[in-house]
Amino acid sequence: MKRLALLVLIVVALAVSATAWAGTYSYAGHSYWPAGQAHSTWFASSWWNNIFYKTASYDTTLTFIDNTSYGWHSTVRGWATYQQTHWMSSAVKKAHCRANTSAFSWAACTAYN
Repeated sequence: MKRLALLVLIVVALAVSATAWAGTYSYAGHSYWPAGQAHSTWFASSWWNNIFYKTASYDTTLTFIDNTSYGWHSTVRGWATYQQTHWMSSAVKKAHCRANTSAFSWAACTAYN
C-alpha cells in the first residue's frame, strides 16, 4: 500500500512539473482586425500548440511556418470563435495567425512551447 501511495505521489509530481514547464505566449491581441492583419511569434523549435480566440465569427487562418522552406504546417482556416492547431515537430518554426476578413471584435492568438 505504501508503494502504491508513493507511486501515485511521484506520478502527480511529474504531471504538475511537466505542466508548469510548458510556457504560453500571447503574441497578438487587438480590438479590430482588418483583412490581411497577421501576427507571428519568433522562430523556435519549441512551439507546438497555436490558438486563436475571437469574440465574433469571421474568417481567419491559424498555422505554423517553418524557417527553411517557409511552408505552412497544420493550417486551420475557418469562422469558428475558437481555433486550435498542433504541430509536434522539432523543426524550427513560428506560430502565425491571420484575419482573412475584417472584424470589429476582440481577438487574441496564443502559442505554447
